Amino acid sequence: MKLQKRCWHWRVLLLPLALLLFTCIFSYVQFVEHEYADLQAERYEQAQVLPVAAESALSDYVIAVREFLAAAPTETLTAPWEFYHYNAARSVAIGALRALPDTRDASCTARPFHLPTQRAGVSIIIAFHNEARSALLRTVMTLYHRTPQRYLHELILIDDCSADVDLLPAMLNLQLPPFMRNFSSSSPPMTTANYASLHPSANSSDSAPTSQPQVTIKSARNTQRLGVIVSRNRGARLATGDYLLFLDSHCEVNVGWLEPLLERLAIGAAAVSPVLDSINAESLEYTASSKYLMGGFDWNLHFHWIPRPQSTQSQSQRGDKYKQQQQQQQAFAESLNGHAAFSWARRRFNEARSQHNTNTAATAFKSPTFAGGIFMISREWFNKLNGFNPLLQTWGGESIEFSIKLWLCGGQIEIVPCSRVGHIFRKQHPFHFPNGSDSQTTYLRNSKIIAESWFDAYKYFFYASKPAAKHIPLSSNDTEQSHQLRLALNCQPFSWYLQNVFPQLKLPNDEFIAFGALSSGELCLHIANYATSQLRMTSCFQNDVTHWYLHRHNSQLQASSGTCLHVVADVPMRATKLRNSTRSTHFRVVLRPCVDQEVGERGHNQRANQKQTPNQRWLRRGGLLVHQQTQLCLDNPLSDVVVVSHCRNAAPSQLFRFAMELQRL
Repeated sequence: MKLQKRCWHWRVLLLPLALLLFTCIFSYVQFVEHEYADLQAERYEQAQVLPVAAESALSDYVIAVREFLAAAPTETLTAPWEFYHYNAARSVAIGALRALPDTRDASCTARPFHLPTQRAGVSIIIAFHNEARSALLRTVMTLYHRTPQRYLHELILIDDCSADVDLLPAMLNLQLPPFMRNFSSSSPPMTTANYASLHPSANSSDSAPTSQPQVTIKSARNTQRLGVIVSRNRGARLATGDYLLFLDSHCEVNVGWLEPLLERLAIGAAAVSPVLDSINAESLEYTASSKYLMGGFDWNLHFHWIPRPQSTQSQSQRGDKYKQQQQQQQAFAESLNGHAAFSWARRRFNEARSQHNTNTAATAFKSPTFAGGIFMISREWFNKLNGFNPLLQTWGGESIEFSIKLWLCGGQIEIVPCSRVGHIFRKQHPFHFPNGSDSQTTYLRNSKIIAESWFDAYKYFFYASKPAAKHIPLSSNDTEQSHQLRLALNCQPFSWYLQNVFPQLKLPNDEFIAFGALSSGELCLHIANYATSQLRMTSCFQNDVTHWYLHRHNSQLQASSGTCLHVVADVPMRATKLRNSTRSTHFRVVLRPCVDQEVGERGHNQRANQKQTPNQRWLRRGGLLVHQQTQLCLDNPLSDVVVVSHCRNAAPSQLFRFAMELQRL
């Protein structure tokens, strides 16, 4: 009987103990979730979207936006596609703000970002020329609603002498949240009712702001067309934030776009760039871009997307490196915030993150150059590098030039896949270049300044690819500023950039013995029609003149289009019993797909491969190009005609020169 009573007492005691244990576990879980929510709240608090219902409502705000869009100049409304080169009508229909698909990797949303506790203000600089009102307004609205307020220091808008002279004044007078401070003292305050009309999804008045938004908008207008380079420098001079973000005027930032960039800059990166998602110019559909691409360029100094190199490290090596990086980030986080619980929560989630696949899908990676000129950098670094080169005219090459000098002078560039920004990619420039110049001439001049300033002896590879650049005059002042900067900052030579930053930019002499434009006298061999593979001799000063590459191993003469110079017979060979002096009338020069382009790279296959491409093998003898099978020479006997004929010593029509010869003739 006593035993039963004792068991009954123990049962009574176990019940409150179990309840106490359950309460402790529940409180523990709630504490962790609370700390995590605090870290994530700031990422999403500004990600409000104006619902369709709000835009269709007859409110003062909607009417103001409609009037603002309708007040665009007549010439922009009559032919909007020709003026903007994207669907302006669709842009108006979308409205000031829209919901976007979250294109980030899943791991980006499963961890907090280590942000500085002190205020780190970002100055966002947008320079534009002849931008649609709807696109510019949407760019500003996405920045305002999807950027944490504590980091949005100011927006700086630079109008580069647009035809719509009233665009900036009209937009700054709009009664929308970004423009309700510092511009119109008579504008109504941001009341709870007004906020609810814009955000009907808010459940209570506690969600509404109690004061006007603390964002400053600075604006300036160029009285004459100066170009994006000068305009961006002007915006940087007006900036007072810790960081500068350069953005185009037809962009939409996605949710959580800023925090990953700030984290990388705080850890030590000199400059960072988001992944640029694509906004279709016709439909304005927002689609994700690959996170495995980085920015690069060729010897023409044209920007290209290139594949991000895959890591050759083993999984364990990557894991060790990842843990080491996590420890560094943890120490950095604890130095910013001394609260033990806060630091413990960060360690808790960092440990969970380290268990994820470390295939670098969401990890920042280095890039040789920026994509589209959209990047963020500390104001100190930007001023240290003297900003964008002011001697570059209007547009073209400024991002490549800034990227090169940033790398060579001690900085680095990272692309951050967890940061996503949508950008309208247009197929051509909608604007005209000042002073009667065209885009090709302006870009060629800018490229020559870059090559002369930073390429050292490698500039000759640029001239081999762009022979027309040799005839563009430059003064010593065009490159003096860059040379002084290199000395002052003790910058690395360009060979260091090729070896350590951009090894994908292969030197032409690795595979070729000669390359570039192929000229005879004042004319160059050119593919006049790619559809019909028509060959002719044309002026070497033509901007898009064909480049040719004479392979070192297989002796193929390959065009930049990917086809090879080929010789065919007009009549069957058995019917041709003529000597070399007349046999040229029965052969002609054509273009054919290149056969076995890797001929000779493996010694045991070299002889076999040589037999497979007899009609595409050319030998370099002095200034002659001799077709190996027929022993005929490339010839330009008349005007723009190119043929093969019997070789004649020192015949001017048979002397051909490559822009770059890498072996003695």
